[in-house]
Amino acid sequence: MGQANEYLIFIVLSSLIMLVFITGIIIFTFQYHKRKLQHEREKLLMNEQHKHDLLNAKLEIHEQTIQDIGREIHDNTGQKLTLASIYAHQLAYEKQYPDIQTKMQHIGTIIDQSLKELRLLSKSLTEYNTDGDELKNLIIAECTQVNALNICDARFTMNESDFKLSNTVKNFVLRIIQEFIQNSLKHAHCKNIILKINYNKLGLEVSAMDDGVGFDVYKSNGDERAGIGLLNMKKRAELIGADYHFESNLKKGTFLELKIPANKLYV
Repeated sequence: MGQANEYLIFIVLSSLIMLVFITGIIIFTFQYHKRKLQHEREKLLMNEQHKHDLLNAKLEIHEQTIQDIGREIHDNTGQKLTLASIYAHQLAYEKQYPDIQTKMQHIGTIIDQSLKELRLLSKSLTEYNTDGDELKNLIIAECTQVNALNICDARFTMNESDFKLSNTVKNFVLRIIQEFIQNSLKHAHCKNIILKINYNKLGLEVSAMDDGVGFDVYKSNGDERAGIGLLNMKKRAELIGADYHFESNLKKGTFLELKIPANKLYV
């Protein structure tokens, strides 16, 4: 009888030890997976932060490069053209060479026009500051300028304006819309330009369309002069992490759509 009790106690103790051992393994495995998941989350967050830092660095370099180009145009090329214009007009005014007076006047006029365009370009690159205004007001101002030309009718709608948007994203969206408008005015021969912005919990959706003559996108991609505007729009969209869709059909107009995820609106 005593031997049976000892045997029973042995079995119970062995079972308890085995249970403790198994429980320890389960706890260890659980903690291991928990720490592994936490490590992977931290790694993912670090990668996302690294991507954001890289994006911000690219955007800062991009904006600084634009400003440097604008200053170089103003300070170097602009000054040289100004000096050339003065010389040309002076020669035409003094009439020292009557046989080339008319040509000198033409040269002076061409230089003046080039200088004016360079100054406008320089100003747009260095002085166009949108930080203090909302995207809605900036686009409305663009539409007002278009409508003042009486070439076509530009309309803009926005479902919501009370949301956070970084100055970088705002500037890039505006630049893309400006590029689309300019292309429509120059090439589309359109009667209407329709701009829309829709904000929801998923992010920002921006669309622009015209009812112009349209063009073959694939052919334009091979034309450096025609494709540079499209390339600029696409590159800006990539820099702010937006999904970019552009299509154009002959005699059916042109359509642009941007989708910016919510987590990219304030990078």
